[in-house]
Amino acid sequence: MTSKEKTSWGSIKTNFARTKHKVLASFGAAETTVDSKIVAEKEKLFTLFKLMKRLNKNVDKYEATLKEINILQNEISHDLLALNENDPAIKTYQEVSTSLEQERIRIEEILENYYHDPLRVYLSQFRDIRSRLEELDLRRLDMDRYYRDYNIKANKGKDASSLQKTENKHTKTKEAYQELSDEIMRDMYALFDDRKLAFDPAFACFINRNNEYFARAAAEYQNALGCVQHINELEASTHPQAITPIDSSSMSRNVRSSSVFTSPKEFSSNGSTPTQTTQRPRASTIAATPSPSSSSSYDSSPYQTTTTTTNSSVNLSKPSYGAPSQQQPAFTSPPQQYSPPHQQQHDEVPYSSPHVQQQQQQQPSINLHKSPVNTSPVHGPVNSGSGRPLPTPSPTSNISLNKPRSTTMASGRPLPMPAPAPTTKRVQALYDFQGQDSTELSFRKGDMITVFKQNGEWYEAELNGVKGLVPCNHTSG
Repeated sequence: MTSKEKTSWGSIKTNFARTKHKVLASFGAAETTVDSKIVAEKEKLFTLFKLMKRLNKNVDKYEATLKEINILQNEISHDLLALNENDPAIKTYQEVSTSLEQERIRIEEILENYYHDPLRVYLSQFRDIRSRLEELDLRRLDMDRYYRDYNIKANKGKDASSLQKTENKHTKTKEAYQELSDEIMRDMYALFDDRKLAFDPAFACFINRNNEYFARAAAEYQNALGCVQHINELEASTHPQAITPIDSSSMSRNVRSSSVFTSPKEFSSNGSTPTQTTQRPRASTIAATPSPSSSSSYDSSPYQTTTTTTNSSVNLSKPSYGAPSQQQPAFTSPPQQYSPPHQQQHDEVPYSSPHVQQQQQQQPSINLHKSPVNTSPVHGPVNSGSGRPLPTPSPTSNISLNKPRSTTMASGRPLPMPAPAPTTKRVQALYDFQGQDSTELSFRKGDMITVFKQNGEWYEAELNGVKGLVPCNHTSG
């Protein structure tokens, strides 16, 4: 067995023994050493560590807020220029926002070097103390388990050599624990007392840079104040409305309150009932032609009204007609009766005059009987939905299926042309931007953004597969 394998096997045995002792200690079956000084100093030191981390986090948020304020000032200046680009006050405000952005960038670099970096070094020492405390806990665990093993062997009456070996292990781990414990106590005292010396210079840098920034902002706005001193700012609250007030607007008048819309209904000439349009029943518009199945006979008065009697209750009678002209041929013989198979015989209908018969033939007849179903087998392809045979093209047909597509409709109008493909361009982000909602894209300075369309001061764009709105003044487009 090589030395590497021996080391690996020894570490496995050690970890198993430590885990076993932890379980026994949790059930109260093994003693545990507690160093109250270490516990008290550890709690005090890491309370300071949490406070310093929260302070650094808030300073980062403060710098991000200043950056966001400068971005908003830049956007406001662009919007004001879009309203009136020749106003000197608006031009001065744009110069102020540009100057403050340059000052913010300068201060941000100074704070990175003289505030954030020193505090990062100071806070890294807390992490070193935490790793040493973890090692101290392992040494305490080894010291306790070797002490337990020694007591078990002594109570069982083991030989002196085995007891001596376990005692030496306990002594060695106890010395290692005590040595590291003393070192950690010294370092925790020193690190806690060093907080003022480490933090005061960084805090002084933070105060001085903020003083410089706001002094620069005050000076810039003092220069812009001369452009608006002649304007009374209180007039904004008393400025009258430019458009017609809503109370006197024509929109507030109810047009339908006029007598034109509220007059009573018109009455008929006799003044009794309102005039209404009488609609004929639908059944009266159907021609009363004799069915092929109905029997016909000759009537001695051929110019009277003919009536077709069927099983339904619809009255299909036609009005009387006058006598035919002398040029019409006389009637020779009545037509033969016809009755299809499996159909009930209807009542006889007297034969009308040739003039009436001619008018009946000119009107479409209604066949209320289904045609017999063809039960012969179907050859060829069949429609899967209806079961009917599909039409088979004639072998002599000259129909070509490769006919070019027509550019006009059946009415002669030209077909609409397809819309042209949208054009895109790529622009580079000049500033960082954080979207305010789900419709706006967030990006960083230097990102390449694909632009599809411009809507005023915003682009419809895409970045990393996400589409949204991008401010035009933040890009190179």
